[in-house]
Amino acid sequence: MQQRGVNLLPEVPTQTTTRKLSQREQRDVEVIERLIKSYFLIIRKNIQDSVPKAIMHFLVNNAKDNLQSELVSQLYKQEEIDRLLEESEHVAARRKEAAEMLEALQKASHIISDIRETHLW
Repeated sequence: MQQRGVNLLPEVPTQTTTRKLSQREQRDVEVIERLIKSYFLIIRKNIQDSVPKAIMHFLVNNAKDNLQSELVSQLYKQEEIDRLLEESEHVAARRKEAAEMLEALQKASHIISDIRETHLW
């Protein structure tokens, strides 16, 4: 028994019938040939476009996973935790300004409410 390839298509006949094709049959054969060639060109183009995309996908995902694990391991080093949790001078200054502004606005609101109460008799 002869082993066939993966496609498992029936064997191609070795003897062909020598019947002459009609003009319509010949035209149909040519149309089918062109359609098959066009189909395979489209499939080839799709595969050519997909391969670089797949490679980039796996490269980017691999780099992302490795980079994320490296960054997390660097982030959780004990000696870095205290330094990372420190408030920066810029943020401390802005927080102080915001607290002072809040206090000033609360005083202003209190003064305005006192004025309204005294003029409402």
